[in-house]
Amino acid sequence: MEGERGVYRTVARRIPQTTRLILREIEVSDVESMFELNSDRGVMKYTGDISFESLLQTKTFIKNYPDYNKNGFGRNAVILRQTGGVLEWYGLKKLQDGTVDIGYRFLKRHWNKGYATESAKAMLDCGFKTMT
Repeated sequence: MEGERGVYRTVARRIPQTTRLILREIEVSDVESMFELNSDRGVMKYTGDISFESLLQTKTFIKNYPDYNKNGFGRNAVILRQTGGVLEWYGLKKLQDGTVDIGYRFLKRHWNKGYATESAKAMLDCGFKTMT
């Protein structure tokens, strides 16, 4: 349900929206794009993370992703409004030392289109207005 100022409301969570992008929690339906993203060596070389080995492993990761309930926020799926296609994810993550980072990963075919900047600006604005 879309709330005030284009902010998506879930149970005790607020996720910003933009003109071009729908930003929402990652869902099991995102398994194929998440697997594709995490199987791309060109993307993964920048992360330090290990690629998923299968769709099942990817689905298990999504189903067990703890950050939404643990911290009230986490990484979010990025959907292109015009097509409904999943571009991949961005968002805030609380680190072990208590600091919060902002991160993103996009499928290569969506690089250099301003989506990372657009989603990051929306998340930072939301974070400073609603999480402080």
